[in-house]
Amino acid sequence: MIVEELTVTAKSGLRERQRRERGETILQAAFALLAEKGYDALTMEELAERVGISRQTLYHHFASKEDIALRAVMIFAEEGIQSIRSIDPQLPPIDRLERVVRWMMEVRFTPTRAAFVKARPILMHVKASPEYREAFDRRARAIQEIADAAIEAGQIEPGLSSAMVVQVLLALICDPSYEQLVDSGKATPEEIASSVALFFRRGVERRKDAIKV
Repeated sequence: MIVEELTVTAKSGLRERQRRERGETILQAAFALLAEKGYDALTMEELAERVGISRQTLYHHFASKEDIALRAVMIFAEEGIQSIRSIDPQLPPIDRLERVVRWMMEVRFTPTRAAFVKARPILMHVKASPEYREAFDRRARAIQEIADAAIEAGQIEPGLSSAMVVQVLLALICDPSYEQLVDSGKATPEEIASSVALFFRRGVERRKDAIKV
């Protein structure tokens, strides 16, 4: 009896691992298609064909294209949180905040994320999901911790709360018009990332002539 139970457990564990691995394979194929075609042109049929599975198998893992979008956005959110927390804590907090802005602007223009940015109106339901809101709040708290440290170090303009610093930061990076500048040839992604980081820092950093020695 014990041997049979162990065998069943082992088989269940193998099936679960295979399911996770296939789900990851599907997501990677979805990311590739998103980078190539954009969100609007992505179809479940083409995704199944890219992975080499039936549509029935695909729907067993993801109920819809929107379900894939939610999973992808959650992955991006978790990567963002980890990237923010991995910034060298020995750096001055204001420098860490600037790095957050620069990094978030740079990854915005990577092909897969750009596909989601351009499909922003279609994906409003994703941002309304409890899972996304929870991840968004954790990301905001990670940024706010750095902003709190910057305020404590006297590096933020007096009167600005850490919550306001976070709001300014997120408002700057979420402006939907940056892609239009790139598409029209008026700016490169690198120029936009540098400019936004500069505007953010100059907007919130305490002026040196205002610091009393």
